[in-house]
Amino acid sequence: MTKFIPRKLNFVLLLLVALCSGCQANNDQGGTSASIPLKELNTLAEKGDLLTWNDFAAYPYEDEGSGLYIRKYNIEGGHQLIISGKSLDKKPDRMYVVNKAGEKIDLLKENIKKMNLK
Repeated sequence: MTKFIPRKLNFVLLLLVALCSGCQANNDQGGTSASIPLKELNTLAEKGDLLTWNDFAAYPYEDEGSGLYIRKYNIEGGHQLIISGKSLDKKPDRMYVVNKAGEKIDLLKENIKKMNLK
């Protein structure tokens, strides 16, 4: 009887490992598909202060906010887009791109093309 319990435990552990590794494989979507393409970002940037939260609904983001809505999006090439605001029902208060060197540009007020993202 004592040999039966370790076999059961080994089976349960094996099943648990298989289940967890299967979940991990489903979450890995390979970097580029989870990023906003530069061409798409340039097109969106042309809207200027008409941009809304919904313009970025198709892209995954990290929720960084505490009291405010702050969303961080990955951009093709290793850059980031940070959008923040008090309400998702209103236009965002701030929207800026941070390049790999840490320089940022206000997407609502400035021309993104002067940042020369690659």
